[in-house]
Amino acid sequence: MQAFMFFEKKVEISQSYIRLLLIIFAFAVLSKGAVVFRGFAADDYALAALRADSSSFLDIVISQGRYIQAIIIWIFNSLGISINDMYFPFGIAALLLYSAFMTSILRFVGMENSPAAGLAGAIIVAHPYLTEIFTFRMALPTLSIALVFSIIALEMLIKNPAAWRTRALALLATLAMLFTYQIFLNYFAVAIIFAFIFGQMFHNKANNVYRERAITLTVISSVSAIVFFITMQLANFIGLAKVLSRASTITFGEIPERIEQVSSALLNIYWSAEAVFSGGLKTMVALILVVSIVIIFWHLLTEKNQESSIKKVFFVFFAFALLIPISLGVIIAFKDWWPVPRVIAHVAIITGLIFLLADLCIQDSGNRFLKSTMLVFKIIVLVGFVLLSNQILADQQRINQWDKMMANRIIARIEMIPNFGNIKFIHINGGSWPFYPALLRTVEGDLNASALAVPYSKAALLSEVSGYDFKWATGAKATIGETYCASKQPWPHSESVTIDNDLAIICLKK
Repeated sequence: MQAFMFFEKKVEISQSYIRLLLIIFAFAVLSKGAVVFRGFAADDYALAALRADSSSFLDIVISQGRYIQAIIIWIFNSLGISINDMYFPFGIAALLLYSAFMTSILRFVGMENSPAAGLAGAIIVAHPYLTEIFTFRMALPTLSIALVFSIIALEMLIKNPAAWRTRALALLATLAMLFTYQIFLNYFAVAIIFAFIFGQMFHNKANNVYRERAITLTVISSVSAIVFFITMQLANFIGLAKVLSRASTITFGEIPERIEQVSSALLNIYWSAEAVFSGGLKTMVALILVVSIVIIFWHLLTEKNQESSIKKVFFVFFAFALLIPISLGVIIAFKDWWPVPRVIAHVAIITGLIFLLADLCIQDSGNRFLKSTMLVFKIIVLVGFVLLSNQILADQQRINQWDKMMANRIIARIEMIPNFGNIKFIHINGGSWPFYPALLRTVEGDLNASALAVPYSKAALLSEVSGYDFKWATGAKATIGETYCASKQPWPHSESVTIDNDLAIICLKK
């Protein structure tokens, strides 16, 4: 045990915890270390353009219930600091805290002492789904704070799930997490299920601490979600914050369509090839998952106590069934359907913990061939995840470079027009997704999308690249731009660029 003083209290950390954390952190850096270099997602450009007056962005954040994120942004603005430019310190912080969070999850579910815990943790943190959030440099401070709250909640319940003091602290931390970045509620749901499974399979006693952790976190998460929802509705009712569609639930009539969307998304997550997850590697992961699930249930069915075995099979099967909707998480119930990798990143934990659970089931088995084969395949998956994550971040650098070069060409063209000095507003018409003929393989949703394909980032891109202070044209000025471009040849034709008083108009291909 390593001991140190924190606020005059002795804190002890085991050597196994430090070792597990360092292994996971090492692969976090290997897979996502490029986050410490400058990069822009579409939202980053927009926030960079709003540095002087971020009230409109704060309104959006508040409408999503991210009150603590709004406070963070306000603090940065008050200090005269751009969040986008803090990618180096907060990139490192987010990588370390993500690693600590994964370590806490392994501890919470009871699997941290498994010989394969380091490999499973590395697979989780290297997963390409987890990489997308790191492409949003503006999200790194918020992500780091939400991770701190999430770690506190889990560690409090690991310490003592029965004590009211630790329960109260876990509840406060969970509420703070929800008012910072709600997506971690999905991670909690996964942790709850696997703590229940581990307790049912390997610690089936009257005093089952893992089951108690699962039940306590379920109650805390449910209470926190209810408080969050009531707060959002109350804020909307009294006019403090408008609730956007992403914070509004679907109606009864929308359920059939949502069922179809869920089915399609699940197929995409676990089987179909996609931009951020190549088909060959996904097939290998799917194969390991199937074999792992077979190993888990075979272990249960071959237990000596047949009555206890059947009971365990029933409960574990039910828990695995719950993982199907939880793979998509809270977005199932909300109007905005946007199952992009960062929203369903908790699938990485489902994958890693199933691998680890199967390893625990064959740990004492004499089947060395099965053990060796599974180990080799998992190492291949880990290497694939590391490389895919690096490709995602490299492609962001590439799309940023293409956007900068394109923006410079546009600026050079409009600078040649005599009344260039009058420009205050820019309207860029068109710019469909994907924008460039040379396609990037890792473009999915708004991940690695061109800023010229996203309406709110177009003018921001030109300002960021050129140093000019261009405003995004809205209302009547946007109508003028749309009317002009309706009858003109798109870029790079000579008539694709013009100036109307203080409005620059650029017509791109639709």
